[in-house]
Parts: sequence; C-alpha cells; structure tokens
Amino acid sequence: MKLTALMHKAGKLLLALYLLYFSTVLHAAGVIAKLEQLEEIRLTSFEQFSLGLQDLDKLKGTFTSEEKAYFLLLKGYEKTLSGEYERAFSYLEPLLQTEHHSLYHFRGKVLAVNLYALSNDYLNAFLLLGEINRQLPSVTNPVAKAQAVGNIALLYNGIEKHEIALFYAEQFLNSATESRLVCRILAHKLHSVLKLKQLEGFFAAIDDAVATCTEVNESIPKAHLLRDKMEALMMQRRYDDVIASYSTFSEELHTTTYPMVIAGVLLEVSTAYLQSENLPNAEKFAVQALSYVEGSSVNIAQVAAYKLLSQIEKYKGNYKASLTYFEKYSELEKKYQDEKTNQQLAFHLAEGELEVKNQRIALLDKDNELLSLQKNLYEHEVKQNRLIMLVLTSVLVLLSFLAYRGMSGRKRFKKIAEYDQLTGISNRYHFNNQAKVALEYCEKNAKPVAVILFDLDYFKNINDMHGHAAGDWALQQVVKTCRNFMRNNDVFGRIGGEEFAVVLPGCQTDKAVLLAEICRDAIAGIDSTDCGKQFPLSASFGVCGSDTSGYQLKQLLADADNAMYSAKEAGRDQVMAFSA
Repeated sequence: MKLTALMHKAGKLLLALYLLYFSTVLHAAGVIAKLEQLEEIRLTSFEQFSLGLQDLDKLKGTFTSEEKAYFLLLKGYEKTLSGEYERAFSYLEPLLQTEHHSLYHFRGKVLAVNLYALSNDYLNAFLLLGEINRQLPSVTNPVAKAQAVGNIALLYNGIEKHEIALFYAEQFLNSATESRLVCRILAHKLHSVLKLKQLEGFFAAIDDAVATCTEVNESIPKAHLLRDKMEALMMQRRYDDVIASYSTFSEELHTTTYPMVIAGVLLEVSTAYLQSENLPNAEKFAVQALSYVEGSSVNIAQVAAYKLLSQIEKYKGNYKASLTYFEKYSELEKKYQDEKTNQQLAFHLAEGELEVKNQRIALLDKDNELLSLQKNLYEHEVKQNRLIMLVLTSVLVLLSFLAYRGMSGRKRFKKIAEYDQLTGISNRYHFNNQAKVALEYCEKNAKPVAVILFDLDYFKNINDMHGHAAGDWALQQVVKTCRNFMRNNDVFGRIGGEEFAVVLPGCQTDKAVLLAEICRDAIAGIDSTDCGKQFPLSASFGVCGSDTSGYQLKQLLADADNAMYSAKEAGRDQVMAFSA
C-alpha cells in the first residue's frame, strides 16, 4: 500500500514537472506564434488544429490576457466548425463583454455574426453586422478585415443583395495582398457575379481564382469556386464540361468534409447527367448529395435534391416514387422560402433598430457635451470672486445672448437662402455654387467626378391621389434614405419639385452607377404605410462622368438628364449611364 501511494505521488510529480517544462518551452517559442500557426491550418487540417488547442488548454492558466483572448477566439472557431454553436457562444462571451483587446473583440463579433446566421437568428446577425460595418474602416489587421468582409458578403448574398456583397468584396480586394485572404474573398465576389449573371469574362476570372486557392491550399473556397463554375456551365448547357470538371477534383472535394459544398457540387453533376439522359448516374449523384444534407436543418441543397429525385423518378415512369419525392420537395421548399422571408424581414428590422440606436447615441453625445460645459462653468465660478463673477456673468450672458441672436439670425437667413426647407439639402442655387467649387477642384487636380440625376416616378399621382402632405413625406424619406449612402464631400441638392442631383468628387462613373443602383433599390423599399397612405415609390436615375462629359456643370447635368430620360423611356425605376 505504501509503495502504491509513493508511486502515485511520483506520477503526479512527474506530470507537474512535464507541464512546467512544456509551459516553459511553449512560452519561449511564443504562445501567440503557436496560436497563429494553428489558425493557419484551421480550414485545411481541422484535426491537427483541434489537437493543438487541446495541448494549449492544459496551460491556459499561465496565459497572458492577450493570449487568453486569442485562445478563446480559436476555441470558438473550433466549436463552430464542429457544429456545437452553443459551446462556441460560451467561448466568445468573454470577448464580446470587454473591449480590452479590441482586435479579438472585433473578431469575436465577426464569428458571432456567423453563429447567429447558422442558428437562424438573423435579426441579431444583422444587428451585430451593423456594428461591424461601422468599425470596419478602422480595422487594419488583414485577417480580421477579410473575415468581416467574408461574413458581410455571405449574409448579403444570402438575402439576394448581390450588388452590396460585390461592393464589399471589391473594396477589400482593391488593397489585399495576401493570397490566402484574396482566395477567400474572391469566392464571395465571384458568387455575387454569377448570381448577377455577369458572365462576360467570368470563366477566366474563376480559373484565376481557383489557381490562387490551389497555390495556398485553400480547399473550401476552391470548392465553392468550382461549384459556381459548374453552375455557370449549366447555364450554357455545357453538360459534358460539368461532368469533366467534377472528375478532375472529386477526390479533393470530398476531403473538405464540408457537406453543403459537396452536396451542391454533386447536385450540379446529377443535373448534368439528367440533361444528358443518363438516368442511373443522375440518380446516383442525387442520392449521394442528399445523404450529405438530409439530417441537417432546411437548406437549398435538400430542396434541390428532392426536386431532382422527383424528376428522375418521373422520367423512369415511377410516378408513385416521383410523387413521394415531390411532396417532400414541396414541404421543404415552403420551409426554405419561409426562412428566406424571415431573413429579409430580419434585415429590414435590423436596419430600423440601428437607425434608432444611432439617433439615441447622437442624443447622448449632445447630453454629454452639455454636462461637460456645465462642469467647466462651475469650476470657473469657484475660482472667481462672487461679486466680480456675478457682474462678469451678467455681462457674458448679455453678450452671449446678443451674439447668439446675431449669429442665429445670420445662420437662419443663410439657411433659408441656401437650403431646401422641406428636405434640408441644398437648393438649386446653393447646389450650383457648391458643385462648381467641387468641379473646379477635380479639374485642377486631374481627379474624376461623376453626377447622378434622379427623378421620382409618377410623383404627380401621389400628390393628386393622396394629397401634398403625403408627397412631402415621400420627398423627405427619399432624401433621408439616399443620404445614408453618400460621403461627407458629396454635393446633394434638390433642383426641382421631385428632381435631385448629386455631384461625386473623386468618383468614377461605374462606382456612381453602383451607388445609384443602391439608392434606387433603397427608394423602392420605402414603406409608405408610415405616413398613413399606401403607394409605391420608385425613381429613374441618369449617371454621367467627367470621362465623357467634361467638368462643366451645365454639360454634366444635361448628359445626366439625357440618361435619366432614357431610363424613364425604358420603363422607369432604372439606372442608365450616359454614353457619348
């Protein structure tokens, strides 16, 4: 018994010595460096990634606060990849509750957005995404920025806002240099391009992206790219090319262990075989695809698999089996569409809540400013003689009152003279003056400039049918909506009853077209029930730039006006760019 006890104590002592030795070696090598190495293999070798975190977990009691924050973030990623979403949240909670390490706090938010989306909690996902959007311009860490942009693009593509997803992806790629990060964001960008059906040059771009991902061994983004390539080939009815593409990377595809991607590829192959009237292979790949996603929550791969199997059985003449698959397809299709509707609703609810939150923050800032002024005034009073302070205060109050009246009078008359009283933006006179200043600056410094001109469609009908109060409300909402997408140095003015113009210094014409599309989509989404009436809102946009129209305001407005009327003639609610 004594011998056993001694051996037990010796074993404990050896274990303690081992842990002490391992801790010393690990800290000598640098815990942060070790965590960075593990993160690099997170998507390419998940098993080694997980084992490495297990080894570090034994020593977490010796971590610095920064090392602990990084470790918690990677544990969150581990549990997310394993599908343990609640446990992933438990690791992220300490990061989200404190901003002591701002980088890991930000990255924790990015991962939390992904977790909310995976858990179908889209309202919280979009609310948190709003915070990330505000912080993104100040983020300098390329990995954190890439993960944020990836999640933003993923969510916007998920609710079919492909133009916005493309915008964020291109913004990141304009300055990205690291191939691994470029690969990941290219997968999101080209998916947006595919869904927008901009197939000119698509295959060359996607082949270049696949080559980039192959060089850095990024198998999951590569699989996404190849699936999108196969979908594009299907659009062109190149069924043999789809089958050939699969055969070249089928082995690598299955090593990703990523069910949704694998199922998506297999469904494209099954569809190609079906179109080629090869029913045995079509059924084989459809069944195989379904096996990857059948037990998971409702997703597009499940819906597509059941629809495909129903078609295959119908071709085979097995109408009973076809009906069974079709019933399952109809049930899942309804659930999937309900989920898409919930996503869209969550997106709009989040936008509304974020706007209210921003207004509250602005009010708090004003309250804090007022409190600060009161504190300064009190400290000043304590230092001075009461009698002198009373006289000085009286004089100061009188002077301040007179100065305030003079300044407020001047400001009021200046505002009346320069700004539109209904919408608060520049009137035609002030717009022309500001626009000419901006154009002269751009011409002098050889910078591009673009002009957007838009006009509300059928606005007279709104005034005639619903009254001028509804028309005024509509104009205010349009201005409020569009200002959200403009920079501080953009010149925005109301130049007619329902006609508006924007001068964009330093902006190329194609970017102005994208901004116009975003504004057009936002205007079409304005809900008029808030004013007690029900009517649609839309606008026709014309865009031109200095590359075709020069730097004279008169010519730019004329060309933008021509493009706008082309948009109206083409059916309204459109964006047209001027072509010389």
